[in-house]
Amino acid sequence: MLHHTYFAGTAALGIFLISLGVTIGLTLRIRRLHAEKDRAVTLAQEQQEQLARDVHDLVGHWLWLASIKGELAYRHAEGDARLRGDLSEILQAVQHAAHAARNVSKAYQQLSLQGETTRAEALLSSFGAYCSVRMDVTDLPDDVSATLGTVVRETLTNMLRHSKVTRCAIELTGHGGRLRLTVANDGASRREPASTGSGLGNLGHRVGKLGGTVRVTADGDGWFILIAELPLNFSE
Repeated sequence: MLHHTYFAGTAALGIFLISLGVTIGLTLRIRRLHAEKDRAVTLAQEQQEQLARDVHDLVGHWLWLASIKGELAYRHAEGDARLRGDLSEILQAVQHAAHAARNVSKAYQQLSLQGETTRAEALLSSFGAYCSVRMDVTDLPDDVSATLGTVVRETLTNMLRHSKVTRCAIELTGHGGRLRLTVANDGASRREPASTGSGLGNLGHRVGKLGGTVRVTADGDGWFILIAELPLNFSE
């Protein structure tokens, strides 16, 4: 009787161990399948983001440049209603194309301060203007870099629209855990108000989300100065 009980117990233990081994094997296989799926999803996302970056690099810059120069031509065509009408249609087409390019992927919308300052230097040079850049702070958090990059882009657009710029200075400094981005340009029209425009209002809203502020000033010598200040690390 004891021998029978021992045999039965051994058999049960063997079945348990086999079942446990099978369960562990299936669990490990399921984990491997999940890991392979995660890697495939990550690879697909990386490929999508790379495509978006390629579209941005190949198309986005030129569409933006065409839009800026088209707007300048539109402004200078005052008095020629037919030409202004044609330019308006061209601008709408370019802006629609730029909007489509931006929406290829959300990854495109992640601007950077470094990228936008490089773009500003190149674009101003194409207009015969000199741009100096000074960055005392590097390795910014992504959201801060994207927000400050947007500030540079919008300010550059405004200066090309409303100024006869020949000199521009972009400077980023940091002190006491706070950042200050200054963008200054000459050639500003004295008739232009220093703090109007939906673009500047949108900048104030965006910088405000990170606990910062935006202010603009204009002196009597045609210099327009925009200052954006925000904490390096902000938590609501």
